[in-house]
Amino acid sequence: MKLARKIWLIILTIAISPVLSGWGYEGHRRINYIASFQLKNKFGRFLSRHANELKIYGAVPDYQKGMDKSRYHHHFIDADYYDKYPFNNIPRDHTSFYKKYGDDIKKMGDAPFFIEKLCNRIIYLMKNNRFEEALYNMGELGHYIADIHQPLHVILNYNGQKTGNNGVHFRWEIRLIDEYVKRINPVGNIEKISDPVSFAFDIVKESFSYHQKILEADTKAREVLTKDQAKQLASYDILDFEKPYLDILYLETKDLLNDRLGRSVVRLASIWQYCWEQAGKPDLP
Repeated sequence: MKLARKIWLIILTIAISPVLSGWGYEGHRRINYIASFQLKNKFGRFLSRHANELKIYGAVPDYQKGMDKSRYHHHFIDADYYDKYPFNNIPRDHTSFYKKYGDDIKKMGDAPFFIEKLCNRIIYLMKNNRFEEALYNMGELGHYIADIHQPLHVILNYNGQKTGNNGVHFRWEIRLIDEYVKRINPVGNIEKISDPVSFAFDIVKESFSYHQKILEADTKAREVLTKDQAKQLASYDILDFEKPYLDILYLETKDLLNDRLGRSVVRLASIWQYCWEQAGKPDLP
């Protein structure tokens, strides 16, 4: 199947399907789109010309995951399963990581290493002037970079299931964005990357350090609900009584939420630039 046809079939799937994971359909699209305008060099101009494509591709991995469960573990890494914070004993080498943890990886995630794999693929495609395919993979890369900025994507207690916060994942990463985040403002400066895995693990460590704040905010927000209402938070439904809960959850974590989204934007632009530089800064179409 030619790439263009494959891409449009995926776009059609996106158009008719709901999404209940990651930063949500709109969240991932917005992150990719804004990242496309962060670089001011000729590569940045290339990105801005293709901003709409990169925007569309940003949501694709969640639909692929729905159709192919073998992709699921690329979206997260339960770092506290593998090691204690700050996770220095987790191998940064792909081969050593898979040798050490084996089949557990399919349950506990491998996001930093899949990010490395996508970077290598993009570099190869750029070196061979296959920019249509490179753009598609760059859009996918944006999804996984954004995922590891979400603190609940890097912990075993990813849905608050161990602490009485069951359902917090969907409410925090999708419902708050849908209801409160009207604009994503970039945070930070373009970073020089030497190694995608180390870069990704630095983000994982940073994200992990914030997860408790989300759980504490969720606990506080649940106080306005009855026990029965609180149980219903575990669903993926938009609930007619959830507004007071969401108001508190957002008030308690809005700075964190906006920071994670904003840093996703700048770091995505940074790793896109890394790929282009590693490819030898090829001429751009």
